[in-house]
Amino acid sequence: MPRRILVLSSLSWLATAILAAAPIAAQPVTPPPATRPAPTASAPAGTPPAPPARAGTPPASAPQPAPGAPQSPASPAPAAPGAPQSPASPAPAAPGAPQSPASPAPAAPGAPAADAPAPEGSPPGPAGATPEPGAAEPPADAAPPARTPAARRAGRWESMEDWTSSLSEAEQGPLPAPADEGALGGGTVPLAQRGAIGLETSAFSGGDSDVSGLAVALFARMPFADQTFLDVRVPFGLAMDERTDAVLGNVMLGAHHVARAGRKLWITVGGAVGLATLSAQTHDHRSYEPVGASRAYWDLHEYFPSILPIHARLGAEAHLGPVIARLQIEPLLYIPLGRNEEYEVAIQHAAEVQIGHGIAGGLRVQGVALPTFDNVGIRHAVARNLYVLALEPFLAIERKAAFLRAGLLLPFDEELGPPLDHTWGFHLTAGVRTD
Repeated sequence: MPRRILVLSSLSWLATAILAAAPIAAQPVTPPPATRPAPTASAPAGTPPAPPARAGTPPASAPQPAPGAPQSPASPAPAAPGAPQSPASPAPAAPGAPQSPASPAPAAPGAPAADAPAPEGSPPGPAGATPEPGAAEPPADAAPPARTPAARRAGRWESMEDWTSSLSEAEQGPLPAPADEGALGGGTVPLAQRGAIGLETSAFSGGDSDVSGLAVALFARMPFADQTFLDVRVPFGLAMDERTDAVLGNVMLGAHHVARAGRKLWITVGGAVGLATLSAQTHDHRSYEPVGASRAYWDLHEYFPSILPIHARLGAEAHLGPVIARLQIEPLLYIPLGRNEEYEVAIQHAAEVQIGHGIAGGLRVQGVALPTFDNVGIRHAVARNLYVLALEPFLAIERKAAFLRAGLLLPFDEELGPPLDHTWGFHLTAGVRTD
């Protein structure tokens, strides 16, 4: 009776195994990926990997079927009555049931083992985590992405202002100096030295005499290079005594450069050469003498006949808050032409103080030294007058697009003075900017 029960039990086990293996055998077998298998959580750390099995060799745990016997899923053989029972292999899952985790497939030849230590320099990750098959690993020396001034989304900055405000004072550098109100471009060129096209007039009255004169000069300071300007002056004159005479003075062509010598100090260096357009052979001395006197003989070379003038310029301008100080030293050489045989030298110089930038007022003190005019080759009223001094209080309006300056010229010369008693002059300059 026991043998019959054992046979029936074996037949039932065999039938169940055949029915369960039929659908599994019909499914296509997918080869395992060639990537490194993930280590199982049950394997203790440091366990050496199992040696790869030879091709065609069944796993050691599977029982070998007898030659010629039909293939069937591995199942434990029934033990004899009274023998100790071996642990039963898990039964195959029914169709549609969740598959149990498969045992790790043997690693490909040359691939590192699952529990081998990670190569040096690889990015750290959670224990037991491996990259997905086909995913590219970042290089070992890759730096984290730099923050750029863009939207703050995804951990980035919102704008350039947020980025600059996050920098320290040492990284941003020193703050720029505040711009000077009386200079162009934050202190590059003073407003009074900028390029311009304008008109300059000076009027002279002899007081108790009937002699008067008017000097008119068209001038231009055209920007040529960085802080360098080309200068042109075309002087005209009108003298009124017993008759009225008009003259064209010596046209001057030159250039000057404005160099910044300090934070609020500028130096001007330049020069000009005149064209001998005024001749003593074609003009009477009464037609140009009053015109030169209208500016207390400043720029006398423009209304001195039969010469080729050479004009050198040296100036300085300093800004001390609302106060502007200016200095001028301008030597001149009179080269004689025609019947004139005498070389003459003149040194005109001036100093002025101005209070204010946009709307200002000030005082100018000017002098003209004529060391060689004790012997003049051309008849002129300035002969034997070796120094002429004058004061000029003035008002000025300085704007970036235009300017205006008006002054009252008061000579203290023995011939022209005293001021407001014998002679006086009115000086006006106006123009527009060209830079």
